Amino acid sequence: MNKKHLGLGLLFMFVVWQLLHLFVDPRLIPAPVATLITLGRLLFSGELLLHSLYSLYRLFFAVLFALVLGLLTGIAMGMNKSLEKILAPIVYILFPVPKAALLPIIFVLFGLGDVSKIILIWLILFFQIVLSVYDSVINIGEDVFVSARTLRLSKSQLYKHIVLPAIFPNALSALRTSVGIGIAVLFFAETYATDKGLGYFIMNHWSLLDYEEMYSGILLLGAIGYIVFSVIDYIRFKVVKWI
Repeated sequence: MNKKHLGLGLLFMFVVWQLLHLFVDPRLIPAPVATLITLGRLLFSGELLLHSLYSLYRLFFAVLFALVLGLLTGIAMGMNKSLEKILAPIVYILFPVPKAALLPIIFVLFGLGDVSKIILIWLILFFQIVLSVYDSVINIGEDVFVSARTLRLSKSQLYKHIVLPAIFPNALSALRTSVGIGIAVLFFAETYATDKGLGYFIMNHWSLLDYEEMYSGILLLGAIGYIVFSVIDYIRFKVVKWI
């Protein structure tokens, strides 16, 4: 997304926001300018920055583990028929299950702290990446592998020149899609057993009827989502260009 499109999108959003403030209920929907001033004040004081760092920490490790383990699992399933027979049924059974349904198990095994929150987000991302990578590997034509054997490519050359170029674009696209869901789950995960994180900040100020502070947290959560998507797009562009 270029700067012009970003500017137009923000302008449209703030115009609609201002209209809602004027014509719906100014007590429930604060003015966008006032909210931006409050956002700046909270960031400058460090209060909102601290909550943001906690959220980013949880999201970062969930994405990192999901990407690494998802790539390894998807490649293993696609390249090894024996592992495919074992892992594919497990993935197919667990993928459609709402991950929130696994919360009691996660709580029992890992407690109510950051680990359980990271694992919950990781579960959302992991299966998306696994299936995307697995599909990319099995869609590589058999003639490509025959050609690789004819050329006597080593295993490292096979992965570098054939497998990785086939899987990375789709894996990063799946990551971008699932990160949006992951951020939504992050908000949900931060509403229990914690006093740090943007989810906690937003819901706490909602309960206190501090709507400017609440909307400030929502704005910052959206900004973090935009930054994460932009980083993934940038990496995807660089990776595709490199391979």
